[in-house]
Amino acid sequence: MNIKYNRLFNLSITHEYYKSGINEDIKLKPDSKTKELLANGKLLFKTLGNSFIVLYKTMSDHISPFIDLGKDVNFRFYIIVDRSDEFLNITKLETGKKYEAGNKLYFSNDPVMASSDKDAPEIINHTLVDKAFGKLFTYSFSLSTNHIKTKLEVEDNQGQLVSIGKDTDGNDLPTTIELTRDNLKVFSQQIDLRNKPSGIYKIVIKNMAGDIPPLREETVLIDNEAFNQSILGILDIKYDTAFNHIYGDTEFYKLQFDRKSTFWKYFIINKSNNIDLSIPATSLSIEDSISGGGAAYSNVNFIREGDEPHATTKIKGYDTVIFKSDDTIPIFEDPKLNVELRLTPDDKVLVEHLPNPPFNTVEKENGGDIEKEIFVFI
Repeated sequence: MNIKYNRLFNLSITHEYYKSGINEDIKLKPDSKTKELLANGKLLFKTLGNSFIVLYKTMSDHISPFIDLGKDVNFRFYIIVDRSDEFLNITKLETGKKYEAGNKLYFSNDPVMASSDKDAPEIINHTLVDKAFGKLFTYSFSLSTNHIKTKLEVEDNQGQLVSIGKDTDGNDLPTTIELTRDNLKVFSQQIDLRNKPSGIYKIVIKNMAGDIPPLREETVLIDNEAFNQSILGILDIKYDTAFNHIYGDTEFYKLQFDRKSTFWKYFIINKSNNIDLSIPATSLSIEDSISGGGAAYSNVNFIREGDEPHATTKIKGYDTVIFKSDDTIPIFEDPKLNVELRLTPDDKVLVEHLPNPPFNTVEKENGGDIEKEIFVFI
């Protein structure tokens, strides 16, 4: 028997940090409903390099599906990263909204933008989800205002209000719930979405008049499986009746992760004491003389912060001079070369290639700037 499978879709994942564009730590895992869909629909899910492929079994004409799933289908995958701390250090996850611990990423294709051109795949961008919960949870929050009473509403991903549970008689609770804060000025409400589909919801907190904008709102992922495991986010590949393209040409999708950029701050530590920084004519400088390391980099200026040596900062008791880049520098797999430490008035190069910050260096936020610190002993 000649069994043939056609590709339903091809999803590639790339990352700017890597020269090859490929991060082998990123994995996709079908959720339980998608596993059932794959099995019952005679579909195969395969990984090939940085591509993830779903294939469907065909009839003898090698085109028609052996099992027709219909036109409304949703494939959901959990995005898992093997070395999540390293991934977070190199990846820009902000979306106009700052990424914070506990956030999840949500990716979803747009059926109207489906592409059958492998050289021009549909680019799927992410939104940030504030928190993840199981389907039964207690939502607690406090406000910076003096409100004693508030209203709570939950919206599904279509913007429709949903009931947050049932009363003791089994009837749906109203879609708007009034809350009163406790003695610790905390509002709490149990939310039961066990009879609702997993996915993205919005929790909205309003004043008693229901004014817009609300007092507080959070986008949340409701999913028992996702909540019980360490995931970066979820991906939905959707097909719907309006566009009727599930068994047409192979569709191509792409998730592009951008590299992070940060300010670099050098701490030049005069451990040898061979340089007398108290002499006015003697001065250190850092020059990005010739951009090196590839197209990811451009030249930046390094500006001295404070006095030379710094009036209040010493490292291990040694005089220290501090320099900070005047612009952010991308984090890239190849190092940035030709960043020189120079001594004037001799115009002497003390260090030809200053070290780059290791990609896993702890970041610091300073006045809104994200900085990576590099310590250089001379």
